[in-house]
Amino acid sequence: MARVNTLFFLVTVALSVVALIDCLLTERSAVRHFPRGAWLVLVVICPIAGAIAWFRAGRASATPAVNRTTRTRTTRTAPIGPEDDPEFVRMLAEAVRNR
Repeated sequence: MARVNTLFFLVTVALSVVALIDCLLTERSAVRHFPRGAWLVLVVICPIAGAIAWFRAGRASATPAVNRTTRTRTTRTAPIGPEDDPEFVRMLAEAVRNR
């Protein structure tokens, strides 16, 4: 049981430290909902809930969120590979015929 408690403690400390460092290194314009100082206090006082809240709501995500209600399938306009390009296939067929 002591090993599980030690592991839980280490995971909590690691999560809190990563959240604190990430909060300190995030640009001021990317911090959402609360000021940076409030996020730091929240992570220190409530290590698990504060760190999870920081990662979920406190910082702007690197990629924009996908609106699942209006998601549309994108169509590719460019060929994926050379064999998908009709011009390339035509050029190869002519090269083989002219050999």
